[in-house]
Amino acid sequence: MAATGGASRPATAKGAARREAIVAAAARLVATEGPDGTSHRAVAAAAGVPLAATTYYFRSLDDLLVAAVERAADDELGPVTELVAALPRRRTSADRVAGIVLDVVLGPDRLEDADLQAHYERFLAGGRHPALRPVLRQTRRRVDALLTEALDRCGHAGADTAQLVAVLDGTVISALVEGDGRARVRARAAVAALLESDSSA
Repeated sequence: MAATGGASRPATAKGAARREAIVAAAARLVATEGPDGTSHRAVAAAAGVPLAATTYYFRSLDDLLVAAVERAADDELGPVTELVAALPRRRTSADRVAGIVLDVVLGPDRLEDADLQAHYERFLAGGRHPALRPVLRQTRRRVDALLTEALDRCGHAGADTAQLVAVLDGTVISALVEGDGRARVRARAAVAALLESDSSA
């Protein structure tokens, strides 16, 4: 997904490479620290470029954050898209499907509570950075489409995806508040219980 911020376009191959390094570094920071932990100075240090380079290619922090959040979403949803496409079309147990739901919504590699916290901080930052809202809404639509496809492939096409995501999000956030390191385990159990309830209804 191309960056939509008001960034200056590099005119040379060297400029394009430097801009790419900045966006990649910013995306990594967004993924690990959240948007509020991402600054021009932090990105410059992570990319190994002068601070002036980040403000040259991205006139404002919002421009940089938009490009970073778009890149982070692309980086994360690429593997999820492949995961969903590889799912066989057969009825699958509620517990197994719950694991797939978590992989789609949270990402298969986001296992630790610190990673989950950064994930939710990205979405919460939309309230503080209005420029991010369109990107975050588009990301959520992409996730919803992947989740719908995954449920269909696993024989749970009738499941309420909005309810599943709400239960998952609420369980993870509550577990993060409690801080026992079991956010993902608790969310999987809650989603599995909801899927089993839907199947028996």
